[in-house]
Amino acid sequence: MRVLITTLALDSHFFNTVPIAWALRTAGHEVRVASQPDLMESITRAGLTAVPVGPDLNLMEQNREADGGDQPGYGFGYNIAETDPEKLTWEYVRDTLKTYAHIAELAANQQTLEDLARLTDSWRPDLVIWDAMTYTGPIAAKASGAAQARLVFGTDHWARMRSLFLRLREEQAPGDREDGLGDWMRGRLEGLGLDPAKAFGEELVYGQRTIDPMPEFLRVPGEPTNRIPVRPVSYNGRSVVPDWVHETPKRPRVFLTLGLTLPEANHQGFPVYNLLKAAADLDVELITTVGAGADPSEVPGLDKLPENVRLVDFVPLNEVLPSCSAIIHHGGGGTLQNSLRHGTPQIIVPGWLWDEKATAQALAGEGAGLCIDPTEFTADSLSESLGRVLDEPGFREQAGRLRDELLARPTPHDIVPELEALAAEGGSPA
Repeated sequence: MRVLITTLALDSHFFNTVPIAWALRTAGHEVRVASQPDLMESITRAGLTAVPVGPDLNLMEQNREADGGDQPGYGFGYNIAETDPEKLTWEYVRDTLKTYAHIAELAANQQTLEDLARLTDSWRPDLVIWDAMTYTGPIAAKASGAAQARLVFGTDHWARMRSLFLRLREEQAPGDREDGLGDWMRGRLEGLGLDPAKAFGEELVYGQRTIDPMPEFLRVPGEPTNRIPVRPVSYNGRSVVPDWVHETPKRPRVFLTLGLTLPEANHQGFPVYNLLKAAADLDVELITTVGAGADPSEVPGLDKLPENVRLVDFVPLNEVLPSCSAIIHHGGGGTLQNSLRHGTPQIIVPGWLWDEKATAQALAGEGAGLCIDPTEFTADSLSESLGRVLDEPGFREQAGRLRDELLARPTPHDIVPELEALAAEGGSPA
């Protein structure tokens, strides 16, 4: 069987595909990974075959330069993770999906689609597995006749919002049923020579199957019934484990990662400088990835780092978390999965890229961590939350419960027969 995996050029999204890619490889199948050229090094470092499609993406650089790019909905005024019933009117839901069709185009443009379609036409994969932000995947699969499966990277708000859209649309007058996402996909299908009226169907939005590594407590209404639950397996990229990771901590080890360097964190309003100063008074070993090259003298009133603080550029979460008593992070899917897998209590200071705030609140509702709103994130609020997470045994007990639930799921190896059956089933007729 030939399997093509396609994802936009972000390491966090690609890393989510690697365990399934290798499960298929070790089952004897051919696997290629297609993405923009700026992901090629990450793909080949994972030992997989890479195929460049389209121009460089540089998505995070584009986002940093965009007005409002640091806000939910990327500055467009619509948030696919919105759950407030009063906001979820027909107009809001309709325009949200139209907006996210534009974001999908930014993630993989027309040239990327054309290159991907040429690849599927020449290589003829039996199955296309596509990252849930990479809608060129199901379109190219449709054109080639291949079966296709969607791989989610977080809470399935695409499916939730689409399901709500379809329900609300039925209540509208025939002249007010605009489908921005569907129209965008129909246009791409037509560009590949297909009849959009015949080729488009909801399986292109949801996937013929949805591979889901997310925990049960993040399930949402409107998810498809064709889910394939899978155990998340940690892949943190190429790495070397430093010696200190294997040393038994002399005090509770706490890991802090916000996906930012010290200057970036300071610029975005996260008081990491103050946290480093406050760490001297905490009875913890604080490991933080805000940049090993940071100069402690830049911190007002701090000539050197407290002896219980270690700055690192990178350390693989899968290796360090077993020795950690808690982790502080921004709520990204990869960090969440790593933390859940190791039963590590979490303090989440939610970011804005997807649904980090709702994720943090849901985790807190499970008793496995706490959420600190970014506007309330101070050295004092963190010290208070950290004290609770370290001192109250219920957090570790509930984190252990969630870990056990995840580990009871089928592994990527276990779901290979389901993917083989899907490939044999083939794609829906174009």
